Amino acid sequence: MSAKETGHAKNVASYGTLVTDVESFGTTFNPSNDDIKLIALKAVKTGLEAAMTEMRETERPYKTAINARQEAFKGMSSLATKLKNALLASKATKKEIKDGESLAKKLTGGKKALDSFIESTHEKAKTVTPSADDSIVSEINNEEIIQHSNSQMGYDNRIENFKKFITFLTSIPSYNPNEENLKISALTTYANSLQPLNNAVDTTFLPFYNARSKRNNLLYSTDTGVHDLVQKVKSYVKSAYGVKSPEYKLISKIQIKVPKIK
Repeated sequence: MSAKETGHAKNVASYGTLVTDVESFGTTFNPSNDDIKLIALKAVKTGLEAAMTEMRETERPYKTAINARQEAFKGMSSLATKLKNALLASKATKKEIKDGESLAKKLTGGKKALDSFIESTHEKAKTVTPSADDSIVSEINNEEIIQHSNSQMGYDNRIENFKKFITFLTSIPSYNPNEENLKISALTTYANSLQPLNNAVDTTFLPFYNARSKRNNLLYSTDTGVHDLVQKVKSYVKSAYGVKSPEYKLISKIQIKVPKIK
């Protein structure tokens, strides 16, 4: 779990502690603001717990799809190198070899290059301007979905470049290796297996993203989010029980930290 995700989880746990503490105050906890009455606070807690459960249930297929895609793409770089060398070993012309090397170069970055691409798009996602309303929630959600979309495009580009390489090799009569894994038929089978794996990541991402968005909205939305609710509860407890009261001391250190978007 990333540090950011750990922070969200801690916020959820902290809010649960607040609700438990407030419930222990009994009937003396009686704010006029309906949003911070115990029944309303409990409803938010139930919503958060449901969102967290939904996240756990949707995260497994999403991560499984990601792992399957990474495993399939892992060998693309070394395969492209083998194809380039097979072309060099054939009777291909200098022009054909030059063109083949150019196509192979687009594929030989491997996982390291792809990770670098994803990291760079992640940085771009951080610069997205959120909507004026609930900017924190907008930034958190926008950052994630743009990072995912750019990652998908990165894999789509690699698939397309690999298919172009196959088409190029098919056009060269002298490219006719004896090795089964380097034959056009094997390359085509491999290429055709990649797009469904990329699509699976896209399909499983949406339910997971929606669940996480629900959690983010419940935690950080203006006025109705947990962050603001906790501040209002603290203000009420200070007014009803006093700053030095045992009730306020019990909840005073509970914090909901808003994640920083750099």
